[in-house]
Amino acid sequence: MLARYVRSAIQVSRHMTSATKSMTRRRSAILAVDFDETLTTHCTLASVVAVARQKHHDCCLDFQWFTDEYMKDLDVYEAKWKSAVSDKASSTAWSHKSLIAYLEGLWPIEGASLERLSTHKILAGVSRKEFRIAGTSTELRPGAAAFINRVLSSPKWRVCVISTNWSEDFIRGALEAAEVNVASNAFSIHCNSPVFSPDTGQSTGKIEPRVIWAKDKVDLFIRAKLSVQQERGNMPLLVYVGDSLTDLPALLLADIGLLFGNDQSVTEWCRRLNIDFGKPRGEGGCGIIYQVSSWGSVEHLLRDHVDSDGSKCS
Repeated sequence: MLARYVRSAIQVSRHMTSATKSMTRRRSAILAVDFDETLTTHCTLASVVAVARQKHHDCCLDFQWFTDEYMKDLDVYEAKWKSAVSDKASSTAWSHKSLIAYLEGLWPIEGASLERLSTHKILAGVSRKEFRIAGTSTELRPGAAAFINRVLSSPKWRVCVISTNWSEDFIRGALEAAEVNVASNAFSIHCNSPVFSPDTGQSTGKIEPRVIWAKDKVDLFIRAKLSVQQERGNMPLLVYVGDSLTDLPALLLADIGLLFGNDQSVTEWCRRLNIDFGKPRGEGGCGIIYQVSSWGSVEHLLRDHVDSDGSKCS
């Protein structure tokens, strides 16, 4: 399924449907946003873990151990790709199949990392309220909250946060503290989640895997599109904002993809696939990825592509 989505996104100029050709007027739009290092100034996973560690000082494993184990698995996997990279030095030798193969190889590494956390119950003994309170100390990128609220003020838009973070309550707390309108019916959060005991209301230590890798993000993005399409009877404009390689397939699927920062792995894969930042891959000016460094840049670029009622990409 991921292969199909990425293939259609990368080759959009050769596979344009009548719906995407007539995209000059759309009555709805979706803004999907990553959380860590896209909405926030830094990765917050250590902060999520710190909530539990503050309550259980006798925990024998430091969070760094989990990070080190993850990096060991990743280094082994990356080493296997070195020969492939050298054999395919020319960008013309790469295709969407190469990207899919690479991302599929990462899936068991991400899954094993989450399983280690569950096995050692590193997030055990924390209530949803405590996760939410911990999130309030998170620093968002300047302008992020104000921009999300402006988008939510339009009835044309739906906003969803799609993240590999480990706590929806932590994310909700961070956004509430920044006065994002998380109570809006047009707003949703999708991420992994601790399992809570119905008796104590505290986390059991097990983490329910919901968003582990790129395919999960694509699936949720597609689900949001289909929901809006069914509800409103038209094809919504798709906007995705992210910062990492896990976000790349969703960035490619979007009509407008916005890549935060200069992540080397993302830019290198775009180079291999002959994807030029700022250049449309499809008709009508859509199917385009921009690099951005601030939420002010995001707002400026969307203003250029989306007309006043949030429905145009041209």
